[in-house]
Amino acid sequence: MRSSVDARLRDEAARFVFRFACEHCANFDEGRERCSLGYPAAPRREALDATLAESCLELCKEFELG
Repeated sequence: MRSSVDARLRDEAARFVFRFACEHCANFDEGRERCSLGYPAAPRREALDATLAESCLELCKEFELG
């Protein structure tokens, strides 16, 4: 799922402690820093940093199942 990264998303993510990053997922292998299902290890928590040029965030649907 794609979501636009803007000031509103950053604000709501901070206020509601939005957990979306690979590091928060049950399928993330912290020792190897990779997804145990073989997906790319992205997005990471810093994806919402204002300094990044990305305007979209792709959210993994497997995250909800873990």
